[in-house]
Amino acid sequence: MVTQNLETLARMSCNPAMGGVAKGQIIREIDALGGMSGIITDASSIQFRMLNKSKGPAMWSPRAQCDRKVFEKEWRKGLEGNKNIDFWQDTVDNITTKKGGLLV
Repeated sequence: MVTQNLETLARMSCNPAMGGVAKGQIIREIDALGGMSGIITDASSIQFRMLNKSKGPAMWSPRAQCDRKVFEKEWRKGLEGNKNIDFWQDTVDNITTKKGGLLV
């Protein structure tokens, strides 16, 4: 994993919420594939709401407000505990891939 600042790894934006109509769908898909987003969100949640309750059930969407510091700490523990991830503080300027044995 390459990041410009190792100190800000897993830091949330100023809006510490996970979920909602769009982001909530992505979190559920990550969760179904065995990812950690839902687990980390559950571990750091301080408030849970169901959005759009005045609309039909197809529009209902869960959203969790997280404690930003706990969220960051839990993500760091999860990522740093994975033996298959190395961390570099750097900037990526170019990505080179192989397509059919040729560099692209």
